[in-house]
Amino acid sequence: MNTNLEQADTKKTHWFAGFLQRLGQLAGVVIILGILGYPMLHRHFVGTVSPWLGYLAIALGFGLGVGVFAWRGGLRRVINSLAGMDRRRYVFCLLILSFVLHFGVLRIIDALPGVKAPDVYGSWEFFGKDKSAMYPPGDHFVGTTVKLLLGSSSLATILYVSLMVTLACWLVYRLGSMAFGESAGRLAGLLLCILPSWLFYGNVEYDLLLGTLLLLMTYMFFVRPPGTHRWRYLALYGLVLGFSCLVKPICQLFPIVAFVIYLATRSPFVQAIKKTAIITVFMLAAIAPWTIRNYRAMGKFVFISTNFGTVLLTANNPDADGREMMIKPKPGEKDEVEVNKRQIREALDWIKSNPASFMKLVAYRVGWLWGTDSSFVSNNLYDKVSDNVMNAVRGIVQIFYIAMVLVWVLGLFLFRREVFGSVIGLTCLAPIVYIWGLHLVCQAHGQHHLPVLPFMIILVGGILVRRAGYSTQPLRPERETS
Repeated sequence: MNTNLEQADTKKTHWFAGFLQRLGQLAGVVIILGILGYPMLHRHFVGTVSPWLGYLAIALGFGLGVGVFAWRGGLRRVINSLAGMDRRRYVFCLLILSFVLHFGVLRIIDALPGVKAPDVYGSWEFFGKDKSAMYPPGDHFVGTTVKLLLGSSSLATILYVSLMVTLACWLVYRLGSMAFGESAGRLAGLLLCILPSWLFYGNVEYDLLLGTLLLLMTYMFFVRPPGTHRWRYLALYGLVLGFSCLVKPICQLFPIVAFVIYLATRSPFVQAIKKTAIITVFMLAAIAPWTIRNYRAMGKFVFISTNFGTVLLTANNPDADGREMMIKPKPGEKDEVEVNKRQIREALDWIKSNPASFMKLVAYRVGWLWGTDSSFVSNNLYDKVSDNVMNAVRGIVQIFYIAMVLVWVLGLFLFRREVFGSVIGLTCLAPIVYIWGLHLVCQAHGQHHLPVLPFMIILVGGILVRRAGYSTQPLRPERETS
């Protein structure tokens, strides 16, 4: 039996696949609107940069996106040049270029004199670190491990970040190749390598780690045809997924995604249930030690973290503007778990009582999340460069980001059947839609979209190859073993 990961027959496509494609189109349109509204949103609540600079970046980004989309002859030359390289040479060049570019840029930034950006919001740990489950432990664990292995210097952080991004570039190349063919994969890997926002990102924070883990999980799922997954491989996958949940709890729903993919790749229903169950069991096994720690520390069951109430209430209250804001416990509150429950109740009650205000905040959150790709540039360059240089860097980051989003949205409409007939292509669309939908309700920050940009780039690689007139025929998986 062969698992067909090539072009799905649209007549046999499950209704869920069509629904996800349409939802992706809706998300794309809303994201474009968020980009268009962001300069005025920023002016209203922050006011540090002229909105005309924002609209200049939007105009240049749209111009670049349209230009790339219309540049069919140039696209063919670029794709032919990449396709003409020996595969080993391409991989070697991609890895070296990615590491050298990121290491060099981050070292230059680190060498600039300046001071560390202030912590605007302070610590959220109101009940003491040893008695708190406000933050999941995965990101802290990785940061501590990096410091133990490489030291606590800024050089160690830069080395870690450069290696992580280099791994992400390789994963994007491999996933793009499996989804849309070798040429699309090579183009996607190169695009992530030079994407300014990932190039300037130099912090040991969950965004970069989560994005790479999501790529790794997607790669692990498809590098072996889903029909050949055996329990040992599923156990390993579940453990990686469990650690991803400890980095960011939003990954808890991924077993459902795995189940849907098994069905989409023609796995029998009973096998899909069994395989999903194995993934779930080992995911829970990876999370269990932290859950046990939480019970011992607080005397109550806390699966991973207690910050959902904070994330929800800070985004939905009379003083909210959709972003993160400080909300301290009420006087006399000593129980973090109860505070979380109270915050969830208050947020839901406010949403029910103020639907018009909630919808306004939804629009704000779209702008904060997707309107800019340079929100963390200020942190990396804080007090190190002049305002003009800062605005120039922001503009470069923003122009490339907007061009990429525009190409992605155009492809969602013009090549929906060709590009999103691939099961892997649909899987790459899923986390983008998920993050978009999640932050319609929860607090938003531009940095929160960073983990899904590699998936957008994989789709852009397939879209551009299709736009250049080439087939987006994905790699044929090996024959399954019985």
